[in-house]
Amino acid sequence: MENVKILIVEDDLSFANLLQERLTLLGYNPFELLCIDSLDEAISVKKELNPDVILLDLNIRDSSGIKTYTSISELFEEATIIVLSGLDDQSLSLEIVAKGAQDYLLKNEINAGVLDKTIKYGMLRRTFQVQLSESEKKYKDLFYNSPLPMLKLAVNSYQILFCNQAALTLYGANEAQEMVGKSLNDFMTSDTNLLSENNAPRLVGNYKQCTFSNQEISTQIILNQLKEDKDAFIALVVDKTDELLFEQRKYDIIAQAEEGEKKKIARELHDGLGQQLVLLNLLLQNIQPIPEQEASLENIKQILHNSIQEVKELAYNLLPPALEQGFLNALERFAHRVNATGKLSFELDIDSSIEEDSFKKVDRFNLYRIVQESLNNALKHSQATKLVISIIKNKDTLCLKIKDDGVGFASCKQETGLGLQNMKYRMKMANIQGDIQSEEGKGVCITLTFNT
Repeated sequence: MENVKILIVEDDLSFANLLQERLTLLGYNPFELLCIDSLDEAISVKKELNPDVILLDLNIRDSSGIKTYTSISELFEEATIIVLSGLDDQSLSLEIVAKGAQDYLLKNEINAGVLDKTIKYGMLRRTFQVQLSESEKKYKDLFYNSPLPMLKLAVNSYQILFCNQAALTLYGANEAQEMVGKSLNDFMTSDTNLLSENNAPRLVGNYKQCTFSNQEISTQIILNQLKEDKDAFIALVVDKTDELLFEQRKYDIIAQAEEGEKKKIARELHDGLGQQLVLLNLLLQNIQPIPEQEASLENIKQILHNSIQEVKELAYNLLPPALEQGFLNALERFAHRVNATGKLSFELDIDSSIEEDSFKKVDRFNLYRIVQESLNNALKHSQATKLVISIIKNKDTLCLKIKDDGVGFASCKQETGLGLQNMKYRMKMANIQGDIQSEEGKGVCITLTFNT
């Protein structure tokens, strides 16, 4: 005997009795079957009975149409509702099924087999709906209660559809309505956004963003496309601000220690070895060689002179005094010194709108070191006859290019020597975007981009 509680809501007494007889013959417990004919009775029954299944006629003594279904479904939220329909309201029954009823039966086609299958399948579908609802609730709880900021984004527009509490906290929003409807790209503070260069979604990327309180944060955003919803992404936002600040502070400490050592070495070279070489040169000037020793003495003097020049160059490179007067001044002094060697032509092409204040937001010392390393590489290896440094301004960024007409190299054969590694390290820590382009026989072009 089927132990299923069934409520029949039908004001046609003879049809209601027919349903009871058929259900009893099918093995349903007659003591678990109850017939009522109005909403008022349904309210009274609610106090004593929570039915598993409701066979519902839409037109009853005190209600009709969708109103009947709405009232009954609100009263018995957990019940499986099967609409009893006549031919004249079949379309209405379909509409109600779309709203949540499990199925409908045409009154003139009801037989024992159809009635039994409809009840069992309806209960099964209801069970699946409940499980799905519980699963969705667990998913929403996981989403909303996650300690990591999470957003649901529309594909293509990156419009925010949902956001959890952690995301509201990260972006400084008081409520979800402040964020929902905006594109996540609206929070970017640079030209970089969630689209890659080929207009495909950038599934993982690092960004500078701005909160509602105008605080700049560094984030990593990871996009995952939903399997069940191809029109949406789940975006995981990782706050990297503190991590990058820690790395920057660590780098600053290391850089200060390195520069301290360089200054110490520079002073020792200048005041120690350099002065001794100068003194030795003075002593040699006072030597009167015999005729057959004159050539050897001149060679010694030339070697000593070259050594003095190299020591001065090393000391200057380790501690460039011109940089204390500004980055542009240091570049001009560098150009003058390189041109004085006669090895190549060094030109500066600097936009007239660029002043020393244009470099106030960049680590000028490390920028100078990067340029210095680039120029030293060009002097040593490029076999170039001409080298040009150009600086142009583009909105809130400066672009510094170092280009030579030397032998170049194939990009695939680019060597990662100590000098290049040092340049990349300085770029990363100073937040300078760098790009190195070269082809064999076509020179090298190094582009450095940074905020003003």
